[in-house]
Amino acid sequence: MAKRFLDTGFLDQKWIRKLSPEKKIFLIYLMLKCDNGGIIDLDLEDAEFWIGKKITDLKFLPDGYLILIDDSSKYFMPKFIEWQYPNFPHSKVHQQAQAKEILIRNGVFDVENQCIDLSKSYLKLTQTLPNIQANGNDNANGNDNVIVKEAKIDFEKFWNLYDKKVGAKDNCKKKWDRLTIETQQRILDFLPQYLPTIKDKQFQPYPETWLNQKRWENEIIPEDNRRVIGGYYE
Repeated sequence: MAKRFLDTGFLDQKWIRKLSPEKKIFLIYLMLKCDNGGIIDLDLEDAEFWIGKKITDLKFLPDGYLILIDDSSKYFMPKFIEWQYPNFPHSKVHQQAQAKEILIRNGVFDVENQCIDLSKSYLKLTQTLPNIQANGNDNANGNDNVIVKEAKIDFEKFWNLYDKKVGAKDNCKKKWDRLTIETQQRILDFLPQYLPTIKDKQFQPYPETWLNQKRWENEIIPEDNRRVIGGYYE
């Protein structure tokens, strides 16, 4: 039977202290039920059985605590690697080698660069969870030696979709890369609705300006209720 380490600073994290008892137990459940690579086939019904309470959502978890693999029910828990394997992936300890093999099979380990890689397109954060750096934010005893690439959506998807490709592309890319993957996906979903509302393209902002102004947060007015003001449907 596999043994699991639990950091003595686990309960010192402020966000954990604020959770209800069943949610604290749920965190322990995740660590006990995942495999040696931090991969868990999440069965909420089973979790609720052991916890004794219904889990209605995962929004109480910090950003990036669970990362959905493809469209399955499997999740990857990056912080499990931090807690269980000091100096991962550079140690030759059997448990770490086994964990690396599991991560390779699930497509979350870059063999060439020897690091966890969350940048592949089929790996995406769940829509119900926000995004976090997976290397120690709000972690009282995090292991900064764990190397993780944060998942991002390719900037070219935004650039090709935005139909006014003007301005400093490099600066625009930097702003795009600083956005969370949820915001990036929200923008890509929003643009096809937003672009038809622009009557005169000369009033369309440069893409960098559009990102600066967070235009994706604007409300889309139904076409029947619009009136034209300054080149836009209002």
